[in-house]
Amino acid sequence: MINIQSIEAIVLEQKIRYGFKYDFSAGLNIISGDNSSGKSTILSCIYYCLGMEQLAATGNSDGLKECLKSSFKYENNTISVDESHAELHLYNEKKDFAIVKRSIKSNYGEDANILFVQVNDGDFEEKFIHAKGDSDHESGFYRWLSDFSGINIPVFESESGVQKILYLQQIFASSFVEQTKGWSDFFAQVPIFGTKKAKQKIVEFTLGLSGLVEEFELDKLKEEEKEIKTYWSNSVDNFQSLLAYNNFSTPNLPRIFTTDLTPKKISKLTINTRALNDKYESLEQVILYTKTVFDELQKKNSVNTDLKESNSLLLQRQIQLRTDLKFLNEEINTLQKEKINEQTKISKYESTLEQLKREIEVLEGLQKINHLETFHVGSVKNCPVCNSSLSANPDIELQNVERVNAIKSLSFYKAERSLYESYIKSAKNLLERFDRTLLYYNERISDLRINLETIDKEIVDDSRIPSRVAINDEINYRFELNKLEKVKVQFDQFKVYLTEFAENLSAIKERREILKSHQAQDNELAYAFQKTFLKYLESFGYSKEILGRIFISTEENNKLFPVVNTPGIIPQPIRLMSSASDFIRAQWAFYLSLLVKAKFHLGILVLDEPGQHAMATEDLKMLLKEAAKIKNRQVIIAISKEDKIKKEELLDGSTIEAKEIDLLTMIKDTGLTDGKDYKLNMIDGNGRKDKCIQRLI
Repeated sequence: MINIQSIEAIVLEQKIRYGFKYDFSAGLNIISGDNSSGKSTILSCIYYCLGMEQLAATGNSDGLKECLKSSFKYENNTISVDESHAELHLYNEKKDFAIVKRSIKSNYGEDANILFVQVNDGDFEEKFIHAKGDSDHESGFYRWLSDFSGINIPVFESESGVQKILYLQQIFASSFVEQTKGWSDFFAQVPIFGTKKAKQKIVEFTLGLSGLVEEFELDKLKEEEKEIKTYWSNSVDNFQSLLAYNNFSTPNLPRIFTTDLTPKKISKLTINTRALNDKYESLEQVILYTKTVFDELQKKNSVNTDLKESNSLLLQRQIQLRTDLKFLNEEINTLQKEKINEQTKISKYESTLEQLKREIEVLEGLQKINHLETFHVGSVKNCPVCNSSLSANPDIELQNVERVNAIKSLSFYKAERSLYESYIKSAKNLLERFDRTLLYYNERISDLRINLETIDKEIVDDSRIPSRVAINDEINYRFELNKLEKVKVQFDQFKVYLTEFAENLSAIKERREILKSHQAQDNELAYAFQKTFLKYLESFGYSKEILGRIFISTEENNKLFPVVNTPGIIPQPIRLMSSASDFIRAQWAFYLSLLVKAKFHLGILVLDEPGQHAMATEDLKMLLKEAAKIKNRQVIIAISKEDKIKKEELLDGSTIEAKEIDLLTMIKDTGLTDGKDYKLNMIDGNGRKDKCIQRLI
């Protein structure tokens, strides 16, 4: 945290010095004077020296008044500004003292984005802003200010590098409320810099909520989980394709990962195949059978004896091969019919899907208009919803097409669309399985025909010739055995990959549960913040009929901001449910609550003209009294001192004369003591505009 010791502006006209210097203390500080006396000018110099002009300016403006840049009136003369600069004196919790100087107008080409900083008795060093690296580089001003104030810019570190969550200019939005636009909303002038939910993150950082950084980690975990599940699906698809090509499958292995698939269950997965007798056998059984047959064939072919099969045995094998061939041909016919049926279904699904998309397009158009009153189509050339031509039938009437029906129908049609898209995807996956199975069957048929041709020749061959069938069988079984053993090795390695996926997904789930458990702690901090906020609201005279329904939201919409519980609808932002003056009270309460409950805060709260919308004097008294209680922070309030009458329009259209603030009387009524409970900086300009600018000795 830091405190402001003083702010000074020096304006030179030739060699004559003008300007101001105001000192501040810890606790409550009040800057007061007549209207246009220069209260905002003083505060703008504080923003400017801290490089925070974005919080008090519009567009590319530096937020400074013309009296500091071009000219001002002094003793009825127009004084031209030749040169000017601002100087801010700060100290931090470690009692380090710093001076920050920044040029406003220079005749010597000084860059206003170069600030000169001196710490304790050291030399002045140049620091830059509004350029790449101003938050990271050793010579970046925001880097220096972050270190000096003890506010570390929150970052999220991951394998892809360091990512900033917030910038110092955004964090400081909780410390500065400027007069013109600052009271229109919470953190009204905060620069976004592409930060998602910047306002929410400011509160999270200020209160020290774990969700600020952990939200990024949760998003990262979500991405990692999605990536791993994609790898899982692709790996399963690829391996199942390999198995299907060889007429194998792995039961109980879903394409989409489920938490039921623990490493223990993955290790027990098996490969099965359907034999020609319609029975299912495991890969191990098939390997054992194949090896047994291969060993017998090898032994049989290695001895030169009359072991050549008899014609009767060859005839039996011939019959068996023809039976197997017939079975496979029937299976192919069945599969092809099923494939055609599936293709027909896909075609129908796609046609229905296109129709649903057209319906959705029309209904989305209906959503854009609240109500279609009765009108004759002939009176217009095109439909107001879909822009289709209506010239074909000019007598058609459309009557009372309610928007609410369109919304309900739209939700239904979108659900139907998702369902059909899922059907089509599943059906196309099934078609791929059909194609792989058909390919396997065709290869089996080709092998059977070769074997059958070999047996046919064997039957008519001379018995003294070595058996063609036995030799061919030995070759085939050797090849089949090698293939099966390779599949087994691949399957074992595949299960290792799946186990790694499952373990990584389990670790992600455990980490996510831990992070979610921290949300309960965050909710406790948010509740403590809410109690302080409601206490201030009541002190400041917020409307009692609404007060009991206000709470700090912990839901994504308006998270960590005050909302009002409203029967029949979701809680509404307090800004929408409050009168103009009540919303100003809500902002007082919000910023003070952040100041006193903060874990990470600049330690300064600047409120420029908090008496917006003719605030009641009694409520402003309470603001000063509550601010005066805060001794370990610094509150600077700029407020007009004089009585002022202005016309205020009531809801019925009538007007009344409303008396604005009489500061000196109001402070006296609070019972606060100057020099003890607050420090008063009164601007005395002897009836001049730009009264804060005086001639300096």
